[in-house]
Amino acid sequence: ALTGNINQTLEVIAKIMPDLQNPMDMPPLGNDPGALSWKQNQIDLQRQNVSSQVTAITAAAAQVVTLTSGDPAETNYTAVGSAVTTISSNMSQLQDSLPMLAALLSDANDANGILDAARNLADAAQGLLRSALPENRANRQALLGALGETGAAGGNLLAMIGEELVDKQYQDDLLALAQNVAAATKQLVQRSRQVATECDDKQLQANVVEATKQSAMSTSQLVACTKALASVVHSPLAQDQLIAAAKQVADAVEKVVGNCSEATDDDKLLQPVSTAGTDVTQAVNALLNKVREGPATAVRGRHDEACDAVLAAIERLQNSQGNPAEMARQARALATATSMMVQGLRDEANGLSDKATQDRLLQGAKALAEATARMVAAAKTAATNPADEEAQAALKRATDDLRNAMNAAAGDNLRKRVIKRLEFAAKQASASSTQLIAASKGAQKSNRNMPSNQQLTAHGRLVADSVGALVQAIRRSTNNPDSASAQLQLINASQQLIQPASKLIAASKSAVPNVTDQAAALQLGNFAKTTAKALAELRSAANKALEACGSLELDSAADTIRELITDVDTCMRVAKEEELMSLPGETLETAALELGATSKTVGSSMAQLLTAASQGNENYTGIAARDVANALKVLSNASRGVAAGFNSQPEAQESVLKSARTVMENSLSLVLEAKQSLANPTSPENRNNLARAAKAVSQALAAMIGCLPGLRDVDAAIRSIANGSQKLLAGQYPQLAESYQQLQLALSEAGAGLNASAANLVVSSRGSNDMLAAAAKKFADDFLKMLNAAMAVAGAASDKGDQSQVVGYTRNVSVAASKLLLAGKALAADPNAPNVKTNLASAARNVTESINSLLGLCSSNTPGQRECDNALRTIQASATMLDNINEPVNAKTFFACQEAVRLTATKAGEVMNTNVGNQLKSGNMNGFGNEMGNAAQCVCTMVETATQAAYLVGISDPSSIAGTAGLVDTTSIAQAHQAIKDGCEKLLDPNSSPAQLLQAATKVATLSTSLCATCKAASSTTTNAVAKKHFLGVAKDVATRTAHLVQAIKAQAGNPSEESRAACSATTGPLMEAVDGLVTFSSSPEFASVPAQISPPAQGEMRPITDAARNMVASS
Repeated sequence: ALTGNINQTLEVIAKIMPDLQNPMDMPPLGNDPGALSWKQNQIDLQRQNVSSQVTAITAAAAQVVTLTSGDPAETNYTAVGSAVTTISSNMSQLQDSLPMLAALLSDANDANGILDAARNLADAAQGLLRSALPENRANRQALLGALGETGAAGGNLLAMIGEELVDKQYQDDLLALAQNVAAATKQLVQRSRQVATECDDKQLQANVVEATKQSAMSTSQLVACTKALASVVHSPLAQDQLIAAAKQVADAVEKVVGNCSEATDDDKLLQPVSTAGTDVTQAVNALLNKVREGPATAVRGRHDEACDAVLAAIERLQNSQGNPAEMARQARALATATSMMVQGLRDEANGLSDKATQDRLLQGAKALAEATARMVAAAKTAATNPADEEAQAALKRATDDLRNAMNAAAGDNLRKRVIKRLEFAAKQASASSTQLIAASKGAQKSNRNMPSNQQLTAHGRLVADSVGALVQAIRRSTNNPDSASAQLQLINASQQLIQPASKLIAASKSAVPNVTDQAAALQLGNFAKTTAKALAELRSAANKALEACGSLELDSAADTIRELITDVDTCMRVAKEEELMSLPGETLETAALELGATSKTVGSSMAQLLTAASQGNENYTGIAARDVANALKVLSNASRGVAAGFNSQPEAQESVLKSARTVMENSLSLVLEAKQSLANPTSPENRNNLARAAKAVSQALAAMIGCLPGLRDVDAAIRSIANGSQKLLAGQYPQLAESYQQLQLALSEAGAGLNASAANLVVSSRGSNDMLAAAAKKFADDFLKMLNAAMAVAGAASDKGDQSQVVGYTRNVSVAASKLLLAGKALAADPNAPNVKTNLASAARNVTESINSLLGLCSSNTPGQRECDNALRTIQASATMLDNINEPVNAKTFFACQEAVRLTATKAGEVMNTNVGNQLKSGNMNGFGNEMGNAAQCVCTMVETATQAAYLVGISDPSSIAGTAGLVDTTSIAQAHQAIKDGCEKLLDPNSSPAQLLQAATKVATLSTSLCATCKAASSTTTNAVAKKHFLGVAKDVATRTAHLVQAIKAQAGNPSEESRAACSATTGPLMEAVDGLVTFSSSPEFASVPAQISPPAQGEMRPITDAARNMVASS
């Protein structure tokens, strides 16, 4: 197995060699801020990737050496194979990182030098692997030499890319300590040989000689590992291998001393051996201490140890709450630690001549002493009353105050130190995460579980994106050590890596049992553990940094948005100069999709900010402001991508960039209003200003979405329909020479054309921007044809009442057509939004129904033909549900779908085979029409049921990725939102009867009650204090406003009048406002569920059902 692993890795390296010859082909980049930022970010990211990959390759090479040093029969070949697999996976990753890095560098000599160094590393790795083959095992020196060459080549490559993270002096010190081990071992070898010479027992003598030989070889191995790993010893991977090599030396020394003791009793011979052994052990310990000290140890400040003691004591005290005895003990320990800190501050102040500094230190000492006294008092009360929640909360507040006082007293030194620690932890977490991604890719080849592979890929992609953001934050923090904004960006980026990386770790651990390649499985499991450890350190470092840096999120978010506004202004200037270019891999389609999805993220973050600020919660307001700023960064990049895609349309470029700038400006106003509101959150003026700013952001986002390709044409179609529909209000009807029957035929043909265009629009909404644009234009044109035909029929009508009916039904078609365009626009803007596909299908059915109603009113065809035409249009419209199925259309289970299809098919058979024939035989054409409608309804029901069954088959396939439930079911909320909206529109329809009004009111009330229950359940589940309060508030608002609406509806039903209708209309607005706010707020990733993803193989399993349904539609 080991030979196979090595040969496979040699093939991998040979395969990538040609790709290391030349830089990657890179399209020209612009000089706007977006392009320059992208280039620098990519350079930083690829440098980090290469550094991580070289480190892993070097550490794995050392691991191959240490694991193969003993008896071949006792070698752990799976572990050796895992190390070889690590070399293979990281060499494969270098194939992607280095050519791109070389292409991005401005200096061609640097690029060629990097690629030369990479090829040297590949050659060295090949040499090491060949030396590690079992048949070459006897030549140990060749393997050690190959390790040295690999380490030197890796160090040279790191130097070429500017990633020398270990200073030269530290490397020299480390190597000198290794040489000390070698010198001490040499003395031990000489002393043990004397023992062997004096030993008469051949076996004991052989044991001493063999142990001596092994100690010499282990020491040579330690020196070789030290040389190879010195340039990457900042990494835990390298440190672990040095420690392992040192342990082998210690074990060998112990065996030498033990064998010598068995070989002789002569103290004169044993004493020098024991002394030499002790010298080797001390030299090894000195080396290990240097390794554990690490190359990045910062100079500690005067009060650093006291600060650490106070912080640790605070954490222990808070963890002991509920245990009175332990609380008392930890409170005393904390008081002692703070007393030492206070005394240290006073001593320092007394030794200073600078009055200002002296006063600052004394004030800090005083504040710390007072906070300590309050903490001690709170701890006594909490220990005496462990079940008193208020006492425990008071202790928590007292310890938080003590921590803040300590941070203030320690000053900038503490802040800088924790940020340095965070930078180091972030680098380690980035490197470990990169390694875990590489290991997961390597393991996918032998992973038998397809969903597991898909999870690894999906989570790996998210982690890679988060690592990229973290690398940018590290660079900015390193370059701007005094910038509070840069420090907050580093803290935020660190926190944002934790969740996706944790999911990747969990997915990796669950995938290990399914990986058939034992070496790949071991590698995946090991890197999952390493990353989990690095992530725990990152979480701790980020929390401590956040405590030390204070809450500056609002100011930082405002600064970030101002920078984004400046960048957009520069993009507009570059666009006018016709120099705005798309980034590599970016297209107009992808940028438009990202812009649509990000606008939703901005909206949900804005809702979170508005809610937190209204409640006066500074912490969550800062977090929400940070999320708004982060979302706006993505939106800014996406708007730049869309503008660059409009490279030959200057007006479109200016439109999208101006709208993006408006979003930024209004978002900045919202952040500033939120900051202002925190001072007095209950002020009506502050609340109104917040609401006004939030509304401006929402309007700006909607306007920006309207600038997207395809959607601009949809908006134009909506305007065209609205302008055309103005004819209905003018009351002027054309008087044409055609007969009434000819006009009816023209209207029927126009209606059929509009129905076909509606189906085409549904399909095109899921397609490209060009398809959507063409379909929207065709739909608007066909609507105008139908409108003109309807106006002509109305003009030919002799009765005013008939005219009014034609106009009314035509107006219904106009409303349905506009809704269909809006639904198509929503799907195209964000295809992954909940319920958008269902809303689109529903809107298409409404168009068909409104056309049928209009044609039914105006038709005078042969008896029964009208009903057949209506049924045909209804069935054709339902067929669009069978395209691109990826969400449920109802709540039926698979077996319920089976039963529903069976019952409906039976009913359809009765209708078509018996009822229709009977009605025709009896000449009852009204009955015939009703039966044709029943038949069409049966077909539509079976199509919907087949769609649901196909979806269930798809998501239950093992290759599909199951969805994850969120805090709220966004799909059901979206469905309820749409249904309430439709109900409210029905309530406002002047043609609705009292019975219809009551039916609509009942529906709205039922759905509102369901939403209230959803909000209450979410409030009881979430740990977010702001969300908990907001969900309860929404439930109360929806319940109250629904009650007002029901009262108004009852009054309208009992006494229909313009006044009662106006009162009813006035109550629908507040209800829809509350429901709209819930939809926006709940769409946050923190609360939303993740839908299932149907894999291509699963779509094949769905095809028999969908094909059968299509055949049914065609035969009907």
